[in-house]
Amino acid sequence: MKKCTDCNIEKSLTEYTYDKSRDRNLSKCRKCMAVRTEAYRQKNKDKWRESSQKHNKKYKQLIFEWKSEGCKKCGESRPHLIDAHHINSADKSFSVGTTMRGLEITKEELKKCVPICSNCHRDFHHQE
Repeated sequence: MKKCTDCNIEKSLTEYTYDKSRDRNLSKCRKCMAVRTEAYRQKNKDKWRESSQKHNKKYKQLIFEWKSEGCKKCGESRPHLIDAHHINSADKSFSVGTTMRGLEITKEELKKCVPICSNCHRDFHHQE
């Protein structure tokens, strides 16, 4: 049990985010941190928007570069038609391109995939 420094309510350790860099739980519970984060976002909208746009640009560039390899089955090269097909569906953590995650997490997920065009992708799953 731990007492939150914002709401002063004693809660179990599962209610606190674990900080790996400091090897301890944060002093504020998840709910209080969410309130603080939202207040910060509202107060610093321009800074937050700029940071998000910068991240989004890097994420889209990563995906675009990966898709530029083209379809491994038919050779289609237009990036907007390329899907990420997971080689082993059991290893799939999330859908690349529809769920935005961190750059490193996305890179790791792309290693589990092959680029194929949407038509070949649908053919592949239809044959299963």
